[in-house]
Amino acid sequence: MEVQWSLIGFTLFVALGAGLFALQGILAVLGKGAKLQLPALITAFIAIVVGGVFSFTHLQHWDRAFNGFGNITSGITQELIGIVVVVVVMLVYLVLLRKGELPKWAGIMAAIAGLALVIVMTTSYLMPARPVWATPALYLFYMAQAFVAGGAALWLAGSAVKADDSQLIAARLTAIGGVLVIVSIVAYAAYISTVQFAEVGNYFDPTHPTKAMTDPSAYITQLISGDLALYFWGALIVGGVIPALLGLLKWSKAEGGLPCAAVALIAALAGGAAFRVALYVLGGSVFIFY
Repeated sequence: MEVQWSLIGFTLFVALGAGLFALQGILAVLGKGAKLQLPALITAFIAIVVGGVFSFTHLQHWDRAFNGFGNITSGITQELIGIVVVVVVMLVYLVLLRKGELPKWAGIMAAIAGLALVIVMTTSYLMPARPVWATPALYLFYMAQAFVAGGAALWLAGSAVKADDSQLIAARLTAIGGVLVIVSIVAYAAYISTVQFAEVGNYFDPTHPTKAMTDPSAYITQLISGDLALYFWGALIVGGVIPALLGLLKWSKAEGGLPCAAVALIAALAGGAAFRVALYVLGGSVFIFY
């Protein structure tokens, strides 16, 4: 399978927006971060809109783009519903912010809506026809990546508006998110090492008559030391280790957090993109078997 940059951009920015919205909701529940709520909300909304634009660039026929939304079981339909619901919740959140009132139930609603959108988005990619995708480890990764990217964005917003109490919380959330990314990637690699296909007696593909059958045991080698090693280790180190270390560096010190937050956000997005590239290459490698 070719790397689908449109869908990589879609999942990357929607995860960023949903994660940021969920985490600012958690701050609201804690009664923290009043100064950064509005800039964080605007950033989350823009991120989700950018993700939606990426999704539309994946469609080949814009004149028939909405035909697929008639099927409620379609992944793109469910994603659209999830995005619309989150945007509605954002509007309610904005109205409450403008009134100067942000009750805890609004924060809970934001957290649930953001996390639910990540789950809906991930479900679209759990396809039985692609065993390397059909794993709960994918849920763990997308949730962790939304966590670390959203935490870094929240940290950046807090640093920009000098919200010291929120900076510390966001830095800690970023560190925790980075650790979760590391755990999720290791869990995914562990799953890949166990993937097996049913044995067949004869095999012949008239379109690729000289190509060998897919060997699932090669997946882990391909990730760890093969042609996808750069993406795998990049996702692990850049997307997980660097944000975790930066968050730990500012765990209890708000000063000088702005550059650290910016680097953490860039690293989280770059690492997330790298992992998604590896997913598409691995997913495509199964095609020849089927």
